[in-house]
Amino acid sequence: MSFEIAAAAPALRTHLRELVESQAFKGSRRGQQFLEYIVEKALTGHGDELKERNLGVELFGRTPAYDTGQDAIVRVTASDVRKRLHQFYSETPSAYRIEIPSGSYTPHFHAIASQKPPLVAPASAVAGSRWRQRAILAGLLLVAAVSSATVVWQRNRAPAIQAPHQVLPWSALLQSGHQIQLVFADVDVSAIQELTGSRISLSDYANRSYLSIPESAGGDMRRALHLLRGVNVAAVDVGIALAVSRLAGDHRARLKINPARSLHMGSFKSDDDFIILGSPRSNPWNSLFEDQLDFDFVHDPEVKGEVIRNKRIQPGELPRYVPTARGWDTGHAFATIALVSNPNQAGKVLLVAGTNAESTEAAGQMVANSGEFARTLRTHGIDPSGPAHPFQLLLQVRTMAGSPSRVEVVASHRLPDATEPRPVR
Repeated sequence: MSFEIAAAAPALRTHLRELVESQAFKGSRRGQQFLEYIVEKALTGHGDELKERNLGVELFGRTPAYDTGQDAIVRVTASDVRKRLHQFYSETPSAYRIEIPSGSYTPHFHAIASQKPPLVAPASAVAGSRWRQRAILAGLLLVAAVSSATVVWQRNRAPAIQAPHQVLPWSALLQSGHQIQLVFADVDVSAIQELTGSRISLSDYANRSYLSIPESAGGDMRRALHLLRGVNVAAVDVGIALAVSRLAGDHRARLKINPARSLHMGSFKSDDDFIILGSPRSNPWNSLFEDQLDFDFVHDPEVKGEVIRNKRIQPGELPRYVPTARGWDTGHAFATIALVSNPNQAGKVLLVAGTNAESTEAAGQMVANSGEFARTLRTHGIDPSGPAHPFQLLLQVRTMAGSPSRVEVVASHRLPDATEPRPVR
């Protein structure tokens, strides 16, 4: 029986959790991740992206040019998941059924009106069954109708959709008349720190002291480090830059794109506006503004990576937010979006940073969608049509094998202006 997927999405996600935690999927982490990934894609309206090559790249870390004829990991995994789904449904009654048709990777969803109906039933039973089916169908239609009416009501009562240049943060960046400088993360400096186990401070970075080569490093290590010249660009940054360039082009704003390593301290002594992508580990220029932030990135030797520290804890918040997923991993990560001032200058600075690339990507996508971001700000007590007062959002990002799948705002802070004194801590 077909049904309204949007209305049933919460129940389908609950059913998905039942599946991946079932005995049928026990011990198959790859099968669990595959099923979670394709179902979430379908539920969020991206089922058309579920192609073999895309799955190989996004879910299993294959290169975009990999030979799907020689590497059958997607087909093999899909076949295994189909068998596990069949096992689950043959053993467990369920109100829903998820199927992956042969030759496709887009899941189909079905609501089951009655479990294991008799092959032959008396007329009264058939009539009762039909009545129940009609009642269930009517109930599903009612849910869909109520959901649609709620959406219409909310839209009618919400403020009219405004152009990007009328809402934060773009009202601060696109209408100022200043040039916008977008600064890519330096993925090479992140790799240097990973290879050497060292940390490069903003001072060292600004003074071009990128390489911290241990005395014990061999020739291969030294050659590898010298190849990391800061010319590589993260793919997620390119996607964010394209979205920003469209916004800038629509409003005739001047946009300049810079690799982080091409800048110096004097570059920020300007009334230009800046968009800085990446955490301090991958873009040390982020640290230039951390005194204005409530949430900052600190290195934790126990987790061997960055965690987010909460410097001004509000009710219901944690002092630290520790990610469970690093790059190309499944778990949760964190990201922040902040609008601050450039001290002693007239320009504004938008900081978009995550504990891994996936969370930075999710934060960039959120802020680039001006309509949705305006609603997010309004929901969390920030007037998107108001003056450009500093703010910071903390996001929790569910990641699955290298892709962000679900984003939640877990904290929202109104920040003091750069001219306002910060509380002594």
